[in-house]
Amino acid sequence: MSAEHAAAGGGAPGDGGAPSRTGRSRDAAASKQALLRAAQELFGQQGFERTTIREIGERAGVDAALIARYFGNKAELYVAAVVAEDAAVAGPAAFSGLAQIAETLVRRADERGPGPILQALIRSDTLPEIRVAAGDRIARRVVEPLADDIAGQHLDRPRLRAEVAVAALYGISLGRSLGWFEEIRSVPRADLLALVTEALTALTAAGGGVEASGGGGADGGAGAGRAGDV
Repeated sequence: MSAEHAAAGGGAPGDGGAPSRTGRSRDAAASKQALLRAAQELFGQQGFERTTIREIGERAGVDAALIARYFGNKAELYVAAVVAEDAAVAGPAAFSGLAQIAETLVRRADERGPGPILQALIRSDTLPEIRVAAGDRIARRVVEPLADDIAGQHLDRPRLRAEVAVAALYGISLGRSLGWFEEIRSVPRADLLALVTEALTALTAAGGGVEASGGGGADGGAGAGRAGDV
């Protein structure tokens, strides 16, 4: 019996009965879900380019040819895996501010390393449709909730502030995961989070001391931005 026949819920020859529509749908859904889970695991561990269709099928325990039936191709499977991963976790409302976003990103980097979403953004050979899907997920899950929080504090340019903060957090979590900087890599997570949150609060919270534009006088008073301060 072929894998396609099994995935569709077909019975063995001579079993005396045609498969029910419910059985076919249930088996097809199980095969599709197994492929999604396998894709999420392998893309997260190896990246898009190093993961093969055959490996995904083997990890899922189904015929890799079913990827073409259910998803089209590997790139479309990647996008589907991104969407499924997004749907499997709490929505943007689960984030309650900068501290929680920082803790989530750094903890995930510590536990899993760069996942498929971040890899899709940083790899130069990422297909355009995959990069778009990854960027959309970050926008929905991280940037937009933080921008809403900033807007609620009546700060100017909340989206820009949120994007700057999120870009910094992703850079820090990636640098920690890949060992780019010794102190960032080795410091206890709680200490790193306290420092990062303190630094970025100035950007994202009312009263943080960030001015939209320099307004100080010649004496370099409050609000003046000077090159020597950078």
